[in-house]
Amino acid sequence: MKNICYVVILSLGIASCSGLKNLLVEPTALETINAVKSILNSSAAKSIATLKTLQQGEEGLPDELKPVLATLKTLGLEDQIGKIEKAVSSASAIAAEESEGIIRDAVKEVKFKDAVAIVTGGENAATAALKGIMYTTVKNRYSEKLDSELAKQDVTKYWPMAVSAFNLFSKDKVEANMSDFLAERAVDAVFLGMEKEEAILRGDYNKLGNAVVTKVFDYYKNNKS
Repeated sequence: MKNICYVVILSLGIASCSGLKNLLVEPTALETINAVKSILNSSAAKSIATLKTLQQGEEGLPDELKPVLATLKTLGLEDQIGKIEKAVSSASAIAAEESEGIIRDAVKEVKFKDAVAIVTGGENAATAALKGIMYTTVKNRYSEKLDSELAKQDVTKYWPMAVSAFNLFSKDKVEANMSDFLAERAVDAVFLGMEKEEAILRGDYNKLGNAVVTKVFDYYKNNKS
């Protein structure tokens, strides 16, 4: 009976050591890249969900432009400004619905030169890397979507008027067309939200329930120099 117990204990010990060894096996380059992409996709989904909730019931116009448009309304341009607000709100809502797909496409396309540095980097290292590589591409995708939606309504002709008024009162001048202006602010908001969500995920990456993410982050957490 003692021999049987010894064998059982020994077997459990070997299994435990084997499990620990597997835990400490260095992840492959592909696993590390996939872990980074999983963190980005999850951060993006949470960020966009939050932004869509905040956007409900509000105009899609950037905050800094609202006071200018409000002033223009008092000058007898209420109908024209109302059209801008309504069209932008509609276009922004449609773009927001497709935001997650746009970001997921960007994550699929991106090539990380050093995924290990991203894993071991700061709390927003993955988002910062994606933003540095893909910001213009993502912004252009947003702008194209907004263009197609705004073209359905006759409001773009009022944009120069709004921009001129904005530039009179603001130090930061607006030179872009309506779609580019709105796309830039939308993308900035998405990335800002992603940075916050990434920091949260890094603090508790196990809650993703992703074996690759756990393996990669556990390995580099346990092998810090």
